[in-house]
Amino acid sequence: MQQKQVVMRSPLSMERLSELIGLIYDAAIDPSRWSVAIEEMRIALGFATAAIRLQALPSGEVLVNVTSNIPQPYVDQMNSYGAEVLELWGGMAAVGSLPMDRPAVLSQLNPDLDTTTNRYFVECGKPQGMIDSLALPLARDGRGLGSLAFSRHVGAAPINDLQIEAAQLLIPHLQRAATINRLLDMAAIARATFQTVLDTLTAPIFLTTADLQVVHANPAAHAIVAGGELLNIRNGVLVANVSAVSSALAVAVAQAARDEGALARKGLGVPVRWQDDSAGALHVLPLRPGRGSFDASVVAAVFVARADTPFVAPTALVAALFGLTPAEARVFEQIAVGRTVEETSEVLNIGRSTVRTHLLRLFEKTGARRQAELVQLAASLAAPLAGLA
Repeated sequence: MQQKQVVMRSPLSMERLSELIGLIYDAAIDPSRWSVAIEEMRIALGFATAAIRLQALPSGEVLVNVTSNIPQPYVDQMNSYGAEVLELWGGMAAVGSLPMDRPAVLSQLNPDLDTTTNRYFVECGKPQGMIDSLALPLARDGRGLGSLAFSRHVGAAPINDLQIEAAQLLIPHLQRAATINRLLDMAAIARATFQTVLDTLTAPIFLTTADLQVVHANPAAHAIVAGGELLNIRNGVLVANVSAVSSALAVAVAQAARDEGALARKGLGVPVRWQDDSAGALHVLPLRPGRGSFDASVVAAVFVARADTPFVAPTALVAALFGLTPAEARVFEQIAVGRTVEETSEVLNIGRSTVRTHLLRLFEKTGARRQAELVQLAASLAAPLAGLA
């Protein structure tokens, strides 16, 4: 079964690029719009299908799971192939080492696609006509894991440099949208408008004009200001206590007002530090008319994110990917944070031989050969990055 594929014959025009970026930012604050955003990106880039998935870590909660032009029977199948998809792309270590600022091409990582016996490819990809895939990284840190993948199908030319370069232009905007998705209560956003939800969120959010005049700040944002250690509002203008941060924020917001397409990474993860030396970031989300019931002068939402959460093994996610039993998951969680067999035995109050038995099963299911590789597997899924960038 082959889906409709549009061939990309020329670079994206600035107008088309700006339109796609606008759709991405619409989806940042309204998850129901991801279906439109990825459909338009798929058509613009010339692919047959597209699928976006974003999970929160360490809970494993699925925040976004949307497809474009994939028949429903295959959509229903896709979520059962977590481990096989990772294997198709070279395994956990390979996926964890992929750059966050460039698209990845499946055929370049797995040149044996024509002869692969990978269960996902054989049972789900190939029957649709899939011959290659382009993946854009959305998140790969202690708070989230996600990607947007486009599939190339039979009869189409190989993925070319033009498509890769065009897709790369979208990456920083997709990553910013994914970051905002993780900061927001997505269930609440799905039920109401952005502005209605603002005041109930625990994430501090300021709505500003192009010159950083604060039009609205939610209670969490007012609390930040009252604390006086990070941000202040002076004569109605949002400023940071560190001049370099203020300068970076001003540039990002002004750029958002002039041309959101050129914002790139300027507003993504502007680093900040609290007085207790914990790290955080300021994220700028461009807002255009029609995104909620905003004052016409509002051009950006500034989100304040803290990044001081300690490492937590992504146990639920790994258990789901590799089919771990509850007992195996408990052992994995201890090994992932660096405990030995003896320490795991004591913490879980089980015999050392039992721990070793579970370890052998973990090795068999995950493909790891040593405890250190289990630690690497956990780290590749949940490496905390300062600033949430």
